[in-house]
Amino acid sequence: MEPQTCPQTLIWETGARWLWERLKAYRVPFLSTLIIGFLCYLFSFTNKLINHDETYCLFTKGATVTSGRWGLGLLDSVFPNVSMPWIYGVMALVLIAAGVCVIVRLFRIRRPLFQVLLAGCVISFPSLIATVSYMFTLAPYALSFLLAVTSLYLLESRFRCRFLLAVGCMIGSLSIYQAYISIAAGLLVLLLIRRLFTGEDVSGVVKTGFSYLGFLIASLGSYYLATRLVNLVLHIDFTGYAGDSLSFRLSDIPGDILTAYGNFLSFFTTGYRGLINGSLCRWMHYFCLTAAGILLIFWGISRKKREIARFLLLAVLIGLLPLAINCMHLFSAEDAVHSLVLYGFIAVYVFVLMVADVCLDLPIPRIFQRLSRGAQHLGVLALAVILACNIYLANQVSLNLYLRYENAYAFYTGLVAQLQQTPGFDENTRIAVMGDYQSPKFYSDNFSFTSELTGTTGFLPSSYSKYRFLEYYLGITVPVSWDEELAFLREEEEFIQMPVYPNAGCCKMIGDYFVVKLSD
Repeated sequence: MEPQTCPQTLIWETGARWLWERLKAYRVPFLSTLIIGFLCYLFSFTNKLINHDETYCLFTKGATVTSGRWGLGLLDSVFPNVSMPWIYGVMALVLIAAGVCVIVRLFRIRRPLFQVLLAGCVISFPSLIATVSYMFTLAPYALSFLLAVTSLYLLESRFRCRFLLAVGCMIGSLSIYQAYISIAAGLLVLLLIRRLFTGEDVSGVVKTGFSYLGFLIASLGSYYLATRLVNLVLHIDFTGYAGDSLSFRLSDIPGDILTAYGNFLSFFTTGYRGLINGSLCRWMHYFCLTAAGILLIFWGISRKKREIARFLLLAVLIGLLPLAINCMHLFSAEDAVHSLVLYGFIAVYVFVLMVADVCLDLPIPRIFQRLSRGAQHLGVLALAVILACNIYLANQVSLNLYLRYENAYAFYTGLVAQLQQTPGFDENTRIAVMGDYQSPKFYSDNFSFTSELTGTTGFLPSSYSKYRFLEYYLGITVPVSWDEELAFLREEEEFIQMPVYPNAGCCKMIGDYFVVKLSD
């Protein structure tokens, strides 16, 4: 009897086996990201929550080529132009979890508890909470995040042509969402700091730093050239929104650098852009940085040689970290640097955990060991509280978006009922919703984060996408008028005398327009 031979292994089976081995090796950060992600966003993934852009972009990804995001447009076959919260939410979690595993590998975070905290801080960070409210781009942006951190892994690898591979990967990330250059910049500074921790020669670290800078410049330059080529081939130019957001000028660099540092400080003092929400979370950040500072002092004490150059370079790199995190200020107008753009702040948490991990086995005098251990406990506890605060914030955002949707649905349901009963209404009547919607007071009392955290205000009856809301969520297709068409109505005496919503008489036929006056 002839012995049986195994059939030839398919390449897909080999790939699946390789992936399975990696998942087993990095199961702690991967599963932690998924579990904490579901704690944050399960309600958002299982309900259709909306804001202004999400309402308008139910069947599109918004601006792609015209905003320099041509890679986003190329992903239509992978992420179809239908904003599906469950599948896109799960896909985003998986992609970000893979990115977290890459970060763990890059920085060699050994302790499982540190890996869990890193995963939690990345997946629950307020920039991502805000991004989840723009569900139509969530999964592609998660892919952009993975490409950004993977480019650093390639840069640090031993592959042939690793520099070109890394630049290509970074171009892919930028073509989906340009702001994630800040993630790469912040983590690159931390990689240099880690090299100093592990005893690499100072001159070698300096050379590596220049190679990293060359990588960022090559990536940005190549992306810019590719973007211009795409625009030329397709005969498309940037929209006014995209063009107004770009403000790179050599003469502005000193001022932009000061702005970057000033806004980094504002994260901790005023909660700039909603990234640190509430006084408890702010104090926990102070404790984190204090713990990292204490551990850095002990690391310096543990060095047998007092290398002034190493300590000076460490100080310089720590000083550069805020600029790397806020590097989008160098390329963008101030009002274009919103919450979604500032995801690079996660480098602060990576820094704290990296320092704690490096200092686990420091050969320091026994008299300092308890203080060192206490600093590690303080940093871990503070990060755990920050994680809990962000989990609560994510669920508060979900509740706010849900209530906003319910309020808007009730508003427009009543409006349509009144519209259909209004004498003179016919197929030629146009709806004109004018003014700003005055939110109930409980929103400002209980959801104050919406004033800073981009996209979390939710959908308001006066949002620019109100007519899409009527069409998509109420199934009402009637002629509508955009705000710029209605300037003449504001001059009408009949409109001026109308009371504002919700008072009687706030809805009225004026000529061919069914007018709703929300505010004066």
